[in-house]
Amino acid sequence: MRSSPDQIIRLVAVALGGLAALFAAVELANTVAPETPARPSASNDPLQAALASCRTMTPEELDTDKSCRAAWAEQRRRFLGLPDDEPEKE
Repeated sequence: MRSSPDQIIRLVAVALGGLAALFAAVELANTVAPETPARPSASNDPLQAALASCRTMTPEELDTDKSCRAAWAEQRRRFLGLPDDEPEKE
């Protein structure tokens, strides 16, 4: 059984297409990495440790916990770059 030139060209085209798909899949697998957010260490900053413990509370507990409300207020102040409310003690 002889192969016609059309069949050979079709076979080569299918093989090249499969090879291109394989290379694309390998390249995609190499470039896509799972993103893990960087978590700051809570041990360096007492405010971060307080916020970490506040995250485990229920909303009802947070309404009555003044230390958590103060910690969140301090975090907002730092994030927004606002000045301290208290004058510096000398």
